[in-house]
Amino acid sequence: MAKVGTRRRVRRLAVVSAVLVPLLGAGCSAGSEPAATASSPNLSAPSQNAATPSDKDSGKDIEAAYSDFWVVSLTIDDKPEETWRDELGAVMVEPQLSITLDAVRSQAQAGITVYGDVTARIVSVEVAGDAATVVDCQDASRTGQADAETGDRKTVGVERNPVNAELKRVDGQWKVAQVSFPGGTC
Repeated sequence: MAKVGTRRRVRRLAVVSAVLVPLLGAGCSAGSEPAATASSPNLSAPSQNAATPSDKDSGKDIEAAYSDFWVVSLTIDDKPEETWRDELGAVMVEPQLSITLDAVRSQAQAGITVYGDVTARIVSVEVAGDAATVVDCQDASRTGQADAETGDRKTVGVERNPVNAELKRVDGQWKVAQVSFPGGTC
């Protein structure tokens, strides 16, 4: 497991629009459709760069949960729709669960898929009981939207995209509750 503040690579050939469309729109090329935004509020970066000493193990668990969130989110559209809720529910809770489900369905209906890789670069993890905040400077420069039928690329993401995530501990397991893209660069 990587330490807080280290680079983590999250692989995938598909990206859920509920999570990545806001960042993809920031660096998109001609021919892209308007980007939808996540309904979560922007989060500001915590002032400290590490989990509190008493929460060191939780910091590692939180990083792992955040990475698992991306892996599942970024592969869900390749799986049968009837499995989406259960698979996403393993790594996320409301409101992110409904936001992601709605976006995956909309994306599929619109004939849009995504391509590429995302690299999470966790800047900080802040833990407060059963809640945590992850600040990420994500590299999405090798990912974007594509036509699901032809594979023709429509957009490309940006290299230094701020991503904030709120996580909650539910029955001893950390899950993503909300993801936001505050804009700008990091």
